[in-house]
Amino acid sequence: MKILVTGAAGFIGFHLSKRLLERGDEVVGLDNLNDYYDVSLKNPVFSNLKNTLIFILFNSIWLT
Repeated sequence: MKILVTGAAGFIGFHLSKRLLERGDEVVGLDNLNDYYDVSLKNPVFSNLKNTLIFILFNSIWLT
């Protein structure tokens, strides 16, 4: 099943996406990667998931 997860780079969205991927679903992650939260919190999440799901970013800052 193809599932859209909003807030996929956040804590809940990350864990939900990870569980859905483990279950065999295709996940499309949507997130606004801005500097409202500390960017260093999103770096590990984004780098962990970026190779396993499709990300749609808006108003984004690029994470290294």
